[in-house]
Amino acid sequence: MRLIPSLTRRRTPGYTHRAGIRAPRTHRPRYETVQRDSRPPLILIALAALVAAVAFQANGPSAAEAIEVDPVIWQLSNDYPETLPGDFELPISTIYIKTHDGADWMSTYDNHPAAVSGPAAIKNLIGIYGEQGIEVAAWFVPKGTDYNAQLQRALQVIDSGVTALYADLEPFPGFCFLQCRELAENLWKPLRELRPEAHLGVIYDPRPWWWQQSATSAWFSVADSVLPMCYWESYSGQVPWGDAAGCVVQAYADLSVLAPGRDLDYLPMLQGNSTPARFKEALDAAAGVGSERVSVWRRGVVDTEVWELIDNYSEPSYVGCRTTLADGCLFERMSTGSLWLMAAGARFLISDLSAVAAIGLTADDLQLVDDAFLDTIPVLPPDGTLVTDEAGEDVWVVVGGARFRMSEGDYAALGLDPEAVVAMPLGLIARVPLTPPDFSLLREVSSADGYLVLAGALIPLDDGVLAALEALGLTSGEPKAVPDGSLADLPLAQISRGDTDCSGLVETFDVLQVLQLSSGLPTGAICHQSADVNCDGLPAGVDALLILIFIAAGESPLLPGGCEPIGSLSQLN
Repeated sequence: MRLIPSLTRRRTPGYTHRAGIRAPRTHRPRYETVQRDSRPPLILIALAALVAAVAFQANGPSAAEAIEVDPVIWQLSNDYPETLPGDFELPISTIYIKTHDGADWMSTYDNHPAAVSGPAAIKNLIGIYGEQGIEVAAWFVPKGTDYNAQLQRALQVIDSGVTALYADLEPFPGFCFLQCRELAENLWKPLRELRPEAHLGVIYDPRPWWWQQSATSAWFSVADSVLPMCYWESYSGQVPWGDAAGCVVQAYADLSVLAPGRDLDYLPMLQGNSTPARFKEALDAAAGVGSERVSVWRRGVVDTEVWELIDNYSEPSYVGCRTTLADGCLFERMSTGSLWLMAAGARFLISDLSAVAAIGLTADDLQLVDDAFLDTIPVLPPDGTLVTDEAGEDVWVVVGGARFRMSEGDYAALGLDPEAVVAMPLGLIARVPLTPPDFSLLREVSSADGYLVLAGALIPLDDGVLAALEALGLTSGEPKAVPDGSLADLPLAQISRGDTDCSGLVETFDVLQVLQLSSGLPTGAICHQSADVNCDGLPAGVDALLILIFIAAGESPLLPGGCEPIGSLSQLN
C-alpha cells in the first residue's frame, strides 16, 4: 500500500471557493520504483511514499490554474491497488479517510493494519501522510439511534487533529434511512455546539427526490462545506444528473434552495471510475462555479489516465465568468442548450458556435450554466452604457432599454465618460432597440418635461398619469435623462376620446374608470384626459353615461359644440 493532514478550525487551507483565495499546489518530485522488502506492514506504509508504479510528468499547471482533487479512502485494504502509483507520486494535498460507521471504528470492517481503530490510529495516519505533505480529513456514515455514542466518536475524530469531518448521508436501509433527520438534530447540531471551530461538511445525494428523507437542509444548517455525490455514470439517463457537468452545475444551483443565504464551500465529489474526458467536464464545471477543490470517489478506482489528467489539468477560460459577467463570456443554458454571449453587460442569443468563431471563441470557451443563473442576467445593457458597433462611427447611450445617439456635448450633460465606449461585436448593437419599451419614463437632459412611452408614442407626464401608474404598480422613479433631441423622433400619443386606459378601444371598462376618476378613487386610467368627453373640464358621471350610449349605439351621441366625437383620435398635450 502506498500512502497518504488537523480539524481545529472551520476553514481549512484552500477550502474556499471565494475569489482570490487559493492554496498553491506543489508538484512533488517523481521517484523510481524500488524493490519490496519483508519489513512489517506499518513500516512498509511509511516507506511506500517512495514507491511509484507510474511516473507522471512534472510539468503540471501553475498554482494559479490548479484545482485540488482530494481522493476518498473507503477501506485502506481496497483503495491502494498495485496498478496505481503511491500518494507521493500523485497530485494529492488532502485525502479523506473513513474513520467510523455509526459508532463502529472502521477497523471493524477494514482488516488493514493501519485501519482506524481509535484516536491513536487516526494520529498515526496523520503522521504517515503528513510526512508526504498530505493532510487528512475524515468522513463517516451516521446511522442508527445511538446518538450519544456517535457524537463521542465524532468528537474523538475531530480532537485527533484531522482538517475536516464530513458526514455521508445515505437515506437507505442499513444507513441513516428513516433516522436522517433525528441524527441531524441529535448528533450533527450538538457536534457543532461542542466544536464551533471545527470544519464540518456534508456528503449527500444531490437528486431532489432524496432531499426530504436525507433531511439535507437540516444537515446543511450547521455545515461549512457541501459535497454533492456527482456520480454521472451511476445516474445515467437521469437529466441532468447523468451528465458530468450538468450534475455539478445543478447541485450548485440547488444550494439556493437547500441553504438559502449561506455561503458554503462547494466541494463536489466526482465519480472516479469514469473516462478522462467526462472527468474533465466535471472538473471544468466545478472550476466554473468557483470551486477550488473537489473530491473524488474513490482512490482505488481512479485509473492512471484520470490521474494524468488531474496532474496536468488547467482551468477553462471561463473561470470567473459567473462572477464578472465579462464581455466575451459564453454561456449554454442547461435546459435548452441555447447559447448566450455577454456583450456590454447583457446576454445575447447566439445561433451556434460558428457565429462566435470570428471573435476567437470555441467550444472550449462555452460554460454550461443553470437556468436560474442565466435568467438573472439582463438581455439589454444597463442604463448609462455607451455602445458602438465594430466600425465605431456612431456612439449610443442605453437608457430604459433603448439606445439614443450621442453628440459631442451630451457626454458632459449626462455625466458620461467618452472613453468608456463598448464596441459590440457581431452586429449585436442592432439588437438594442431604438424605441424604448412601454412604460419607460424619459426626459431630455436639458428639460424638466417628462414623458411616458406607450406603443412607441409619448404621453406627457402629469399628476393623473403618475397616479395611474402608481395604481397599476408601475411606478419607476423620476424620468430618466436622454440626450437633447432624442425624443423628437417619437410622436405624441393620439388616443381615442373615452379610451381612459389607452387600450385602443372604448369599452365598458372605461366607463368604470371614469366613475372611479369622478369619485377620486385610485384607477389605472393612464389616458385620463380622454375621460372628459363632454368637455366640461372634469370627468363625471355624465361622461360615463355618454360613453355607455356610444358603446350601445356604435356611434357618438351629440356633444356640446367644440367637442370631438367619442372614439375619435385626439393628441394628448
